[in-house]
Amino acid sequence: MNVLIVEDDPMVGQLNAAYLARVAGLRLISRCSDVVSALAVLEREAIDLVLLDVYLGRRSGLEIAEWLYEHRPEVDIVLITAAGEPETVRAARRLGVTDYLIKPFTFERFADALDAARRRRHALDDLSGPVDQRALDALFRTRSRPSLRADELPKGLTARTLAEVAGVLLAVDEASFSTDTVTERTGMSRVSVRKYLRYLVSCEILDETFAYGQIGRPAFAYRCLDRRALARMAGIHQD
Repeated sequence: MNVLIVEDDPMVGQLNAAYLARVAGLRLISRCSDVVSALAVLEREAIDLVLLDVYLGRRSGLEIAEWLYEHRPEVDIVLITAAGEPETVRAARRLGVTDYLIKPFTFERFADALDAARRRRHALDDLSGPVDQRALDALFRTRSRPSLRADELPKGLTARTLAEVAGVLLAVDEASFSTDTVTERTGMSRVSVRKYLRYLVSCEILDETFAYGQIGRPAFAYRCLDRRALARMAGIHQD
C-alpha cells in the first residue's frame, strides 16, 4: 500500500515515518505539512492510505478527508492527532475515516491501525464470486489487539499463561490442532486450555470448528488465523 503522511510537526512526522517503516507491506510515497501540498500529491499519486493530522496551521486536515470522501473514497484515512473534540470525532466518522489515534500513541496501536487497513484492502482485492460471512467480517469488523495486561484479560486468565499457550501454538506444525494437543504440550487441564483457546477465538486469532468424536464426545479443532498476533503474545517478533 502506498502511504501519504500529512503532519505539520517535523518530529511527529519523522516518528510516523519511522513507525511506518517497521510495518511490512507499506511504502511511504510522500510527507506533507499542509493541506495544499497534500492535495497536490493526492491528485498526482496513487495513494492507498493517508496518515492525517487535523491541526495543520490555520487549516484543518478534515478538508483533506472531505476531498477524499468526494473524489477518492477508496483511500483509507487514519487520523493521528491531538484533536479529541466531539465535533471532530463526528466529522471523522461522517467522512469515512478508517481509524483514529490520539497523540501520544504507542507503536502497537499504530501498527494495529495499519494492519487493519491492509487486511481490508487485501480482502477487497480477493473478492470473487458470492461473498461469505468470513469475507464480510474481514471488511467490516475491526479487531483490536488482544491484551496482555492482567487487568484487561477475562477473569481466570493470566498474561504469563496466555504467552505460554501462544508459544505452544506457534510450535504446532499441523494445519489444525485439538484441545488435547495443547493440553499435552503445556501440562494444563483441558478446562484451562479451553478457556485460553476460547479467548483466542473471540479475538479472531484462532478459528474453531466443532464435531462429535467417535464415541459422541464433543471435539473442537482449531487453526491459526493470525500468527503475528500469536507471536506478539508469546513475545516473539515475526516479520
